[in-house]
Formats: sequence, structure tokens, C-alpha cells
Amino acid sequence: MYDAYEALPILEKLPLQIESIAAYDEHLLVGTQQGHLLMYSVLQGASNGGSAESSLSSRCEVHLLRSNKYFAKKPIQQLAVVPEHQILISLSDYLVSVHDLTVFNFPVITSLNKSKGATCFSLDRQTSLTGEISVAVRLCVVVKKKLQLFYWKNREFRELGPDLSVSDTPRTIGWCRETLCLGFKGEYCLLKLEGEQRDLFPTGKQPEPLVCALQGDKFALGRDEQTIMIDIDGNPCTKYTLTWSERPILLVEDSPYILGVLTSCIEIRAAEPRLLVQRLELPKAKYMTSVISKNGQIYVASPSHVWCLHLVPVHLQLPRLLEDKHFQLAIQLANLSNEPQDIRSQQVQHIQSLFAFNLFQKHNFDESLQLFFKLATDPSYVIGLFPDLLPVEFRKKVEYPEAVPVLQGRDLDLAVLALIKYLTEVRNDLMSQNVKTGTNIMDVGSSLKLRRQLLEIVDTTLLKCYLLTNDALVASLLRLRDNHCHLAESERALKRHHKHAELIILYQTRGLHRKALELLRKHATSSEDFGSPLAHHDRTVQYLQHLGSEHTDLIFDFSSWVIQSHPEDGLKIFIEDLPEVEELPRAKVYDFLYKNHRSLALPYLEHVVYEWQDSNALFHNALAVLYKDKILRLEKQLQEDNNDPAIKCEYQDSKAKLRSFLEISRHCSPEAILVQFPYDCLFEERAILLGKVGRHEQALSIYTNILKDLPAAVDYCNICYQSNSPANKEVYFYLLKLLLRPDDAVKIPGLAYPTEEPHQRQPDIERALETLDRFPSRLDPVKTLQILPASIPLSELKRFLQRSLESFASQRRELQLLRGLLYAEHLQVHEQRIECQNQKVVITESNICHVCKKRFGNQSAFVRCSSGEIVHFSCQEKLI
Repeated sequence: MYDAYEALPILEKLPLQIESIAAYDEHLLVGTQQGHLLMYSVLQGASNGGSAESSLSSRCEVHLLRSNKYFAKKPIQQLAVVPEHQILISLSDYLVSVHDLTVFNFPVITSLNKSKGATCFSLDRQTSLTGEISVAVRLCVVVKKKLQLFYWKNREFRELGPDLSVSDTPRTIGWCRETLCLGFKGEYCLLKLEGEQRDLFPTGKQPEPLVCALQGDKFALGRDEQTIMIDIDGNPCTKYTLTWSERPILLVEDSPYILGVLTSCIEIRAAEPRLLVQRLELPKAKYMTSVISKNGQIYVASPSHVWCLHLVPVHLQLPRLLEDKHFQLAIQLANLSNEPQDIRSQQVQHIQSLFAFNLFQKHNFDESLQLFFKLATDPSYVIGLFPDLLPVEFRKKVEYPEAVPVLQGRDLDLAVLALIKYLTEVRNDLMSQNVKTGTNIMDVGSSLKLRRQLLEIVDTTLLKCYLLTNDALVASLLRLRDNHCHLAESERALKRHHKHAELIILYQTRGLHRKALELLRKHATSSEDFGSPLAHHDRTVQYLQHLGSEHTDLIFDFSSWVIQSHPEDGLKIFIEDLPEVEELPRAKVYDFLYKNHRSLALPYLEHVVYEWQDSNALFHNALAVLYKDKILRLEKQLQEDNNDPAIKCEYQDSKAKLRSFLEISRHCSPEAILVQFPYDCLFEERAILLGKVGRHEQALSIYTNILKDLPAAVDYCNICYQSNSPANKEVYFYLLKLLLRPDDAVKIPGLAYPTEEPHQRQPDIERALETLDRFPSRLDPVKTLQILPASIPLSELKRFLQRSLESFASQRRELQLLRGLLYAEHLQVHEQRIECQNQKVVITESNICHVCKKRFGNQSAFVRCSSGEIVHFSCQEKLI
């Protein structure tokens, strides 16, 4: 216990018996059993140099201001003051009256005749802050089993509503907002003004009830030696009840204390925390009241004495409270201090910080860290409470009020979980730029207050906490684009916990790709890491695929290592359908593969051309050449391996791919490819290339003279023939010419043509006639007849000639029809012109151009449109 109040005798051995008291400002009102009303002034004067702990008697002056011995004929049972309206409300002879405080003898303003038979009353004061500050007063009077409600207006109490009926006569009553708390003999209940009633609980062994209205819309109800606090809905406000030494007679709140009048003494207690603060021995104390709108001054009265209880100055109470670790009570008192606002705020925050530290000592980790967050305490101060989390250089700068508890086992786990929640809130606060400014317990250096360094400390500590509690969250933290984990500190922590996969993520987010890849290579080739997710090259491939074009050289360095052991997986680094892979410089990739891993150059270009639809002629030419090189290599292997079936199958497949590519590719350069093709093989492929550059005679001579494949030559003609193209419409004539005059074939220098005797190169009349029969419409009959041998019977040419004549006749008919249609259109236009020329156009001053909306002048040139509209000559273009 300690001294929270000092008791000063104000009135001693009063010849009249005190029945009731009330107080406001510096005034004390005393009602007596004889019906006298006494009004005293209690003035607090300056002390004569005495210490703060000296008696208050030297600092207070008590004077009788006025009295009225005829105030009432019967004992004054209850008094209440409303200083804002300068009225005094009294209950005497079971009648409620209202008196004027401003007049010497307290004359009666009005008596509530309806209240005859009243046993007690209660006031409800409501302060309005709209406009001028005003106080609305409501009055509830208990008359037997009725509750009469009034409100004060125009110097009189008016009825608020109909009377409320209850089951019994209330012995005491309290009023908060729209709720009345009634104390009956043996029980309590709540009554809403609209009539809803809720029974609460019995009064206990003693039937007399005790009701006290508290700040914050609460009630304190007595139950034997206990006081139960409830809200206006009847729900408990505190976890525990307030327990007194004996049953109190009367309760008065003087925040943060509650004072109780006991038969033997006055007890002063705190509700939060539950604490007996002080006992005052005041003989036969029976009445007690607080001063309206004034904290820290209480009047206590016995039938013949009155004492004034003054709150001991806050700055004298705080050291004792802090020493006893009653921080919650100290915070409430500090808020009541008379110090300037800024000093009071600093003092309160200091106590709250001590309270948060004390909560941590008691292992209330969540509550402690939430309070630290609310106070905007430097995160490094909070992190320093935990072992091995704060870097040594920062930990040395932090000091604590007492020894930091050593956390182990389950306590450490719970503390770290609370720290994770705290750090997450701090991080969100810092990232949103809402950095609170508060007075920290310890200044750990201005550098720590920089947002970047704070985020570094917070994120690094979060990483360490996740490693201790839930390491699955480590990767998520490191993958955050805005993570600020300290590189060296995080690297040491991850290595200490053998979190190599997470260490790679750390390197990756910091752009240390070479270190990450070196670590991947180390674990992929280590036999000790068998079974680890890093034990194979898959992670390396994925990592390289996401690096992007700015790290091309690094990709080449580490892809070689993968390709040497797993070529197919190494190729995935360059052909996966990912944005980063597609953006790689394809020419550089091809050059790298061609020079270092040539076997992968072909599949890479196939993916570039077929999957990515790249139209670059460089890649198309290179792909054709690679197909050619592969075919030649396989052909050589076939000769060495005596026609191995697998090699033969691959050889045929490669040739089919080359032919298909040459036929469909529109972006390759045939001339550039031809110079790289051999002269002793790949004749069909050469023919396709010759056809692309319009050298059809040379291409067809390959089919007829070298390959001896007339169906293939016919197919070639079918593909290349275009009737509207001068270069391509003669392909069938070239074929016919090669069949009829093989000696006139246009040969390619250097190409390996078969050596034949002159008698072996005879005209192939049969196949020539067959060609004439199949494609008569695609051959020019004049040119054809010029090269046909005279020895061919005319009957053999009958069908060809008929088809040719029919084709010419059809073309003539089409031309004649077209001529007729054109001539008819010409006549129609001619008639329309004559009709228009014969029409007269009259232009007057009222005519307006439909385009520019202006009139036609004397010198205006105009045009008559087909629709009949007349416009300026210069405006006709705007109609198009």
C-alpha cells in the first residue's frame, strides 16, 4: 500500500447532525437532520514553504458562506447540484424540490408535487459539445414502485415520459445513458427507458443493495464484500471482481481509484489492476461525495465531522507505482497529471514502454510486443530481447531497464511466434511509408532510424525467426521483390541451418547469379547431396532459363557443363517456351551451339524456325546447311557400318526433313544454299532450290537425265506451274523439250551427270505424247509443234490439237463476251452523257453549295453531281 490521498478535517464536532452532502467547484453543501442547509467554501491556498509531503491543513481555508436553518422542516435526505444551471436538488420529507443556488437562502424554484412519497432520486448529466457547451439534466425519482422521469428546461423539470412500473420499491438507483440500474432489497436489475428489463443477480447475504454509476457507461454493484462491474447491457467489464475487507456502505469513483466507505475505515482500491491502495481511519464515516467535474478531491462525512481527501500529487505517486510494477495504474495517473501535454505524453509513453518490458518478463509475449508496436518503439530494441537475433554491433548499443529474461524451450517458441507477428506489422507499416514517430526507450543511433536500415533489420530477423519456427516460409520471404534481408547476415544464417535451396533464392534476388550457379553445380556434382532437390541439374536448367538476355555469357558458361553430361536437358535451356528464353539473342545462341555443341545446333534451329516462326533468312539458310551436313555424315556412316538399319532410318528421315523444309520455306536464300551443296549427291534437293530461283530447265534436267524419274519431274511441274507468271508457265514445255531433245538439255557445270553414248540419248516420243495428252492446256501449241519430230503421225496429235483448239475457242468466246459487255456499258454511258448535256441548270442567288454552304457568285465555276446537286468546282473533291 501507499498514500494516494491525504485526509484533512474540514468540519469538526458540528452541533448539527449531518444527513447528506454535495460539492461543486470550491463549495461544500451540508444537509442536516434538523433541516438546516450549510454552504462552505473550501479554498486551497499556497503552502508556507513546506514540503510536498507536509499536511494540507496549512494550504486550505474553510469558511461558512451562508446557511438556511429553515431550508426544510424534516431531515434533508439527499442533495445534488447542477452548477451549470445554478440549481440545487434536494429530497426532504419525501418530496423533491429545486432551489436557486444564486440566492442567499436557496429559495425554492419549484417542487415536484408528483414526487410526494419519494425515497431517492438519481441525476443524469449529458454534456453537448455542439456549438456552446451545454449540460442536459434528467431526473429519475423513486416513488414506491414507480419511477418518475423528468428533464430540466426553462427553469423547471418537465415530465420525460410516462412513469415506469417495477416489481418492488428500489432502495438505490444509478443512471447511465438510456439505462437505469435498480437495487432492490435482495437483487439488482437493469431497466431501459423504453421499458425492457433484465434481472441481474442477488445482493448476497446482506439484502441492502449498493449501486454506483461509473465513468465509461458502467455500473459498480455490491455483493457482500465484492463489487461487480457491468456495462449498460449487464455484461461484466472486468475479469475479476473488486474485493473489500468488509461489505462497503457507499462507493465513489475518483478515477483511477474507487473509494469505499466501510464501517471501520475508508478503503481506496484500484480496479485495473486489482489493488488495495490505502486505508484511512475516519471515525464513523457514513457519507461520501466527489466534486462535480473535478478529479482528485473527495468529501467524507460522519454525523458530526467532515474530511476533505486530496489526491497526493501524481509525481509523488509514480515512483512508488513504478517500483512496485503497477504500470497500468501509473499510466492512468500519468494521464491525470497537470504537466504540459508534451511532457505528459513523454511520461506516459515511458511508463508504457516499461510496462511492455515487464509484460515480456512475465512471458506475456503477444501483449508485450503489440504494445511495443503501438508505441512505435525502435524494432532493434524489441529484437534485442531475443537471443542471437540482433547483430552484435547493434545489440551493444541497446540498454534495458532490467535484465532480459533468458528464453528456452516452449517459451522461446511462443516468443518467436509473437515476434513474427510484430515484425510483420512493422514491415507493413514501413513499406506503406507510415513510419510512426515516437519517443523510443533507448536511442540506438540515428543510422538505425533510417527506413532502409530498419527494413534490413526487420527482414533479416524475420528470416531467422522463420528458420527457428517454420522454415517453409523462408523461401516466400526471400522471393519478395522488396525483401531487404541483409546479405551477409542472411547468408550465415542459411548456411548454419543448411538451407542451400533458400540460399540460392537469396543470391538470385540480389543478382548474384554466378554464386547461385556455382552453388548449384557444387551440390549437383556432390555425392553427399544425393536425394536433395539440388542433387541434379534440373534446378540449374530452370535457373538458367529465367536469367534473360542480359546474362547471355553467364548462360553459355554454365550451360556447357549441363550439356556435357545431359545434352537433351542442356538444349532445354535455349528452346523452352518461356519469355526469357525466347528473348535470348538467337544468333549468338546458334553461334555458341555451332562452335561448342554442334549436335544441338540443328534441333535448336528447328525450334526457332518451326515453333517460334522466325523469318530470319540466316536461320533458314543455316538449317538447310545443317540438314545437308547431317545427311552427308549419315551417308558416310552407312557406307562404314554396312547399311545399319537405325542409321538408314535416320538418314531417310533427315532427307525427308530437308526436302520438306526446302519446299515450304519462304525465307531461305536458295542461291546462298546452292553454293554449299555437293555436286555428286542431293540432286533432288538441288532441283528444288533451282526451281525456287526460276532455273526450271536445269532442275528438270536433273529429274530426267540424272534421276531418271519422270513422275517426279511431272510433280515438279505441277508445283511450279503458274499460268499468270511468265517465268513459271513454261515448265511443261521445258519438260517436253527435254523428252524430245535430250541433247539440248541445259547442264550445270560441275554436276555429276551420267556418261551416256549418243545412241543412248534418244528422244522419248512415248512419254512426250503422254505429256501432251495429260496437259494440253498448259502447253503453247505453236512452240510445241515447232519441236515435235516430223516422224510423229498426225493421228497421235489429234487429241492434243483438239484440246488446244477447244481452249483457243473458249478463250475467244470469253473475249467476245467481254467485248460485248464493255460495248453495252459504253452505250449506256453515252446515253447518260447526252441526257445530262440536254438538261438545263438554272443558278440563282438562292442556290447554295451543299458542301461549303456558300452562294454561287457571278464568276463561280460549278459542277453538277450525278445526284443532281450543284457544288463549287473546288468543293467536288470533298465529295469523294
